[in-house]
Amino acid sequence: MIPILQTNLLLARKFSEEMIFVETQLEAKSNNADTLLDFIRKDYVPNIVKNNIKPICLLRGMIGKPSNEFILISAYNDINLWENHTNSSPLVNENIVYEKNTLLKPISTNKFMSYENDTLKNIYGYREFLIETKNINTFVESSEQGVWPRVQSQGGKVLGLWANITNSSQKRILLLTGYDSVSHWEGTRSSNQYGLSFTNAPEASKELTETEKILRKIREDITISTTVNLMQKVNLNY
Repeated sequence: MIPILQTNLLLARKFSEEMIFVETQLEAKSNNADTLLDFIRKDYVPNIVKNNIKPICLLRGMIGKPSNEFILISAYNDINLWENHTNSSPLVNENIVYEKNTLLKPISTNKFMSYENDTLKNIYGYREFLIETKNINTFVESSEQGVWPRVQSQGGKVLGLWANITNSSQKRILLLTGYDSVSHWEGTRSSNQYGLSFTNAPEASKELTETEKILRKIREDITISTTVNLMQKVNLNY
């Protein structure tokens, strides 16, 4: 086991009283994405389910990420279950050219929001932030009280908010927000970033923009960098 992973596992043990989430990134060979997807749905996911691991969602690259890249978010009751899984014989598929597992800690007020979710949207905004570790609480507050209420009033649904389990001065934050379609996502985007003019916003959400202006600016100020990609939900039958 490489030193970095050993360190992250030790850190994860500090949160063993909480559920551990894992982000698995799988990339297929060129032109073999559908074959890999078939393997993930019929073999990979059923294998983790039988080991008491709960798949939260499987996403496929759409805009910003290539269609041969898949992201699987899974929930483990504790770090011991994750270690047992990694120590078992892994399923191998010749179409996988890249695989990476990232340990995640839920940081939203409702730590189990993604675990309790039973209805997924068609499209997900896969948004990554880099912030100073010391600013996590401010980031969560700005998101939950400032940005999310307006997006949710427009029909968006936050699936989860996580931070990488690492011992460093900076944290990568992952936010997954669901939408009905690409046009639905576009309708929640600000056409004037600082004026917060939402051309497709319903009447009820306009009053939320005043609070959002303040808290969004706070979140922007503590964000070192951020990127967003759109990914498509893949239905899982297991």
